[in-house]
Amino acid sequence: MRIYSADSCDARECLEQGMAIGAWLGQNGMIMTGTDGKPVSRLVRRALTVGLASRGVTVLDMRMVPDVVVGYEVKRQGMGAGLYVFFDGSRVHVDICKGEDEPVDEESMRLIKQARAKASYEPLAILDLGTILYYPNGIEDYIDYLSGEIQFRKPMTVLADCQTTPVAAIVPGLLERFGIKATLFNGLVSGYATPKPKEEFLEALRRERFSLGLRFMDVVEIYDGDGTKLDERKGLKPMLQYLKDHQLRNNRKEGGR
Repeated sequence: MRIYSADSCDARECLEQGMAIGAWLGQNGMIMTGTDGKPVSRLVRRALTVGLASRGVTVLDMRMVPDVVVGYEVKRQGMGAGLYVFFDGSRVHVDICKGEDEPVDEESMRLIKQARAKASYEPLAILDLGTILYYPNGIEDYIDYLSGEIQFRKPMTVLADCQTTPVAAIVPGLLERFGIKATLFNGLVSGYATPKPKEEFLEALRRERFSLGLRFMDVVEIYDGDGTKLDERKGLKPMLQYLKDHQLRNNRKEGGR
């Protein structure tokens, strides 16, 4: 659920938003945070985490990860909530969740807005402040989870268009668990580069004779090696189920390039 959105970066406003979320969680509360690779997202996340810690909240910060990893770890780690910061090309957004595909309820959102409307907060003693901890294992945790839920091995080659987002950090290691060799197209970029267009992706897919192509958009678009769209799936788990069930046409490029 979207809790903050802006077309400029006001560090004080982001700090105060973090304080309001911290007031809702309460002293000794815990929260998970993550971000895409854009510089403005990292700045906003840092301001949020300072605000959260100032209200006595412990922050487990995964830094640059896909948003689904934040939702998964919130449940796995028993956190009170998760925050994900990302930039869509024109605005920076902060989403809040209580788990993967589980938004925060309306009453909680009301309480956060109520806390945000307060003019000031009582300062906490130094020993009552929260802390910000780096949690580096989120991507590996999520890969372990998915490869435990869906099991198969299928030697093939895949061209994965990750649109310069953090999904590029998870796709190669995830697909490797299933015997699939992934080559990244529009891999992870930490700046504001514009992804190369779909036409270039399809050209590379055909030229290099991959078994399949995957484009990670709002849905995962799935293409055969000739560039014909086969299907689309919402999320990594449904995508893996498709790959498990898919039969390569004439075993094209099966076993690698």
